[in-house]
Amino acid sequence: MALKSFKMDWEGKSETIEYEDDITYGEMEAILTHAIDLSDVAKPKVNIPQYRNHLLLKVLRTAPFTVGDAVALRNIKQKQASIIMKEVMKDYPLATYLGDWVETFTGLPIENDPNIPSTTFVQ
Repeated sequence: MALKSFKMDWEGKSETIEYEDDITYGEMEAILTHAIDLSDVAKPKVNIPQYRNHLLLKVLRTAPFTVGDAVALRNIKQKQASIIMKEVMKDYPLATYLGDWVETFTGLPIENDPNIPSTTFVQ
């Protein structure tokens, strides 16, 4: 894990935002558990706002507001939140983790392709 940082304008001043660019497997699974409903595997429901909120609460380390505080996070201006989100999501695109989860259900694409010839080995 490493800290990444970027600067942004915050109420007329340049402020530094720092966040962890990688979290543990367990932390990410907990975030995904809150954000994805697989009660009907054929129609999974993804709560993107939940994913974004939980992720920012977990990875932000330095900001001009109280980090780790859901109320403080909800009360920042939309334009500021959008800038922070764009930077952080470069390291945490939801599609990557959804792809991993789908692969867990379906297996690797090559395993399921009926057009790929198989080879049987006998010992």
